[in-house]
Amino acid sequence: MKIRLIGILVVVGILASAASAQKSVRLYPGDLPGSENWKNAEKQYFSPIWNTEVVTNVSQPTLTVFAPETGTANGTAVVICPGGGFFALSINSEGNDVAKWLAAKGVTAFVLRYRLVPTGDDGVKELMTRIAFPQFSECSAS
Repeated sequence: MKIRLIGILVVVGILASAASAQKSVRLYPGDLPGSENWKNAEKQYFSPIWNTEVVTNVSQPTLTVFAPETGTANGTAVVICPGGGFFALSINSEGNDVAKWLAAKGVTAFVLRYRLVPTGDDGVKELMTRIAFPQFSECSAS
């Protein structure tokens, strides 16, 4: 476990030093065990329920690198894991926008698109209906 963590940190460090623009890196080659038969493709769209851009049906995790401008890096890095109840990722408001703000402050930021529960056409609506707010079954999410 310790060796694997060190390996990941080395890769992250190399990516941080080599990245001058946003770059996404796959964290696992091929299909992840348990997701080989997933039918729904990853989808990014604006959710009127959450009033923000979201990503659903992530089966292949990635890190997107947001590096500071040359000469402004302060040697700090952070991994950002956007929220969304494992049904969706609030990709801009809790991911990319935060990463851009941090990069402007000299921090190298990595936005993690982690594997999510497979959902239908609208993962946000499905989450809100199943877990907390049945009234969202009446919402139009188009």
